[in-house]
Amino acid sequence: MPSALYLDAARMGQMTPSTQWALHDFVRLAGEEGCTLYFDQFFRDGFSAWPATFRQRFPNLRCWGGVNELKKSLAAFVGLPADARPLLAARSANLMKLAARLLFRGGKPVVATDLAWPSYQRVLEREARQANTHINCLPMRTGILRRRISVGDVVGQVVARIVGAGAGGLFLPAISHDGIRLPIDEIVAAVRQLGSPVFIAVDGSQAFGQMPLDLSRVRCDFFLAGCHKWFGGHLPLGIAFCPNPETHFGSIAACNRLIDSSRIDDPLLAFLQTVETGRQRRFTETVNLSPLFACRGALEDQLIEGPLSGRHRRRLANAHFVRRLAHMTAWIPLVPAEEYRSASVLLQSTDPLLRRSDPNVLREHFHERGIALTAYKRGIIRLSMPSVPFSTAEAGLLIQALALVHHPARPRFAAQPLALSA
Repeated sequence: MPSALYLDAARMGQMTPSTQWALHDFVRLAGEEGCTLYFDQFFRDGFSAWPATFRQRFPNLRCWGGVNELKKSLAAFVGLPADARPLLAARSANLMKLAARLLFRGGKPVVATDLAWPSYQRVLEREARQANTHINCLPMRTGILRRRISVGDVVGQVVARIVGAGAGGLFLPAISHDGIRLPIDEIVAAVRQLGSPVFIAVDGSQAFGQMPLDLSRVRCDFFLAGCHKWFGGHLPLGIAFCPNPETHFGSIAACNRLIDSSRIDDPLLAFLQTVETGRQRRFTETVNLSPLFACRGALEDQLIEGPLSGRHRRRLANAHFVRRLAHMTAWIPLVPAEEYRSASVLLQSTDPLLRRSDPNVLREHFHERGIALTAYKRGIIRLSMPSVPFSTAEAGLLIQALALVHHPARPRFAAQPLALSA
């Protein structure tokens, strides 16, 4: 059956209404006009620079104010000044490669945790080999899920590991892919008090659009995000903010050098850097610009829907509600202490057969009952909470799916939850 309840925003968010309308008129523009001088003017200066006839023909592109306006608006969305405009790339992985290069450029070890997204972890490992150094991994997932590590412990362990390893870099997720929220503000502040220069990169992919961000208070050097998850742009677009004024321009300059030397191959990133700097490259490549319009449409809806803080509170309330539902079925909530919780809920089946099931099969079982979610090994599912309260019908659908997706032969006693492996 079609998905009646979409709880998979941590994987790929649903496209917001303004995004749909903007892309609809962008497709019409591409079909009816192609790449004329009017398009160049529109792309550079925005909707208001168009002749009145074009504004009347393509009204759903009114949110587009030009590339500079998009970057300024994204900076404002995360609490940064207008001149702290982000880098935009076709692939987040290319911005992660830039982050890895910056983390290891001093040739020193980099401290990371076992909460990193596996693909990003592999990028770090490749760069560590190139730099002839290593990643110093700090395990904390199991301790957090089993409530053995307090926020103060996490901050202290990170600082101690940096000092002990003589590290020149730190890489952390703001929220892990399995929904564990780290105290990034406290960690960054504590590391800055060390005095020694430590380059701090934060993976904010799961935080961007889920919870309010004020990067003016988080003096990290690189904050990596994307618009296709909680933000609601759906089309992949990598976004990187450089919040620390002391390293901002150095990071941008390093990006330009890597583009010029072809060590980062991202046509969109190269194209936008050319537009901003005015430097023409000898060889250029045709660029897909549609993710930019998708991002601007999603940003429009983020602003229309009111403060993100209120939506985040409702998401957390929904998460609490779902954990209560789980106790009524054959599922165990994997619940860290409150200070680590996000709007993603992890549940684990008590059924030993489901714990051995293929994650894709488990996901299909829920989809057959109208629930879209993410499934992992060991019978673990992840549910991304919506920003509006569940209706009575949605709550009933969810509890029915949780109750029915299990094997008939259940153990007499609930098994202990297992820590989620990456």
